[in-house]
Amino acid sequence: MKSGVSRLKRIATRANSGSLFGVIYVVLGLLAFAIQDAIVKQLTTNYPVLELLTLRSMVVMLGLIAIIIAVSRRGHVEPGARSLFHTTRPFLLLLRGAFAFFAFTAYYLALSRMPIADAAAIYMSAPLFVTALSVPFLNEKVGLHRVLAVIVGFLAAVAMIRPGSSVFQVVAVLPLFSAITYAFIPIVNRKVGVSQPALTMAFYTIACYLFLCLVSYVLVHFVSWQIDPDSVFANLAEHWRPMSPVDLFWTVISGLFFIGGLLGLTQSYRLLPVSIVAPFEYSYLIWATLLGFLVFGELPGAHTFFGGLVIVLCGCYITYREHSVARAKSSA
Repeated sequence: MKSGVSRLKRIATRANSGSLFGVIYVVLGLLAFAIQDAIVKQLTTNYPVLELLTLRSMVVMLGLIAIIIAVSRRGHVEPGARSLFHTTRPFLLLLRGAFAFFAFTAYYLALSRMPIADAAAIYMSAPLFVTALSVPFLNEKVGLHRVLAVIVGFLAAVAMIRPGSSVFQVVAVLPLFSAITYAFIPIVNRKVGVSQPALTMAFYTIACYLFLCLVSYVLVHFVSWQIDPDSVFANLAEHWRPMSPVDLFWTVISGLFFIGGLLGLTQSYRLLPVSIVAPFEYSYLIWATLLGFLVFGELPGAHTFFGGLVIVLCGCYITYREHSVARAKSSA
């Protein structure tokens, strides 16, 4: 009897430890993403977004290959796996990379024209979309309270864009598009589950990401695009510019931070359910606002502050309701 109780205690301890590490992974991962976003935003003043994304993706790919080789040599490959370069779910992982490409490209285009805190506040509606998408794609049950919270949060994001007003800008729609496409990434993560190591998932994601960057590069250089030079999308049609050694150094640094953020988020979603991890992604809003002030001297306006606050509160309420439902089921 005592041995059974001890065994249950050890299981509970491991579960709590996994939950704690899952939260730490996502918070630190979002900090890494915020730092690299600030670096990319600074570099977009001199270079096209696609150039920065392509070079950064190359850095990330080389870094992941080096990490995978080092881990494999130490014998840390999971039992039964051929290698960390092998996957049994190639389609899902490549699909994950495609979602990442569209999500991050749209977001960095927004950063080239918007304060980082404003873009981040709209982008932080992503966890709400994760909750909404978990119903049709993961068969998770979401009650009326959570549905209403998602709707209110979405309306707050739309209010920050202010469609129909004199201050509306098309660029403000890009973070919302980024949030919607990004929301599919954790959904794919849960579909894959723990069957694939975090390094393998990251490798295939970046492989697809880099491939799409190179395809975009070819389209930019060999296809004539008629785009209004004042449009935010004109940045996509710009040809590459020679990069100074200092800027190349910062591009490499941004790639290293991206690796840290990617692995942190991937691991967190492997350890914990989407409904638990998603609300902690709001920590990105804190990091982005802080870096926006320290690096660019930007402070969010009143509409951004209140809109972001509503989104965060909706996300927290969703988390509260999910835990309440889980407790009720366990006690029944």
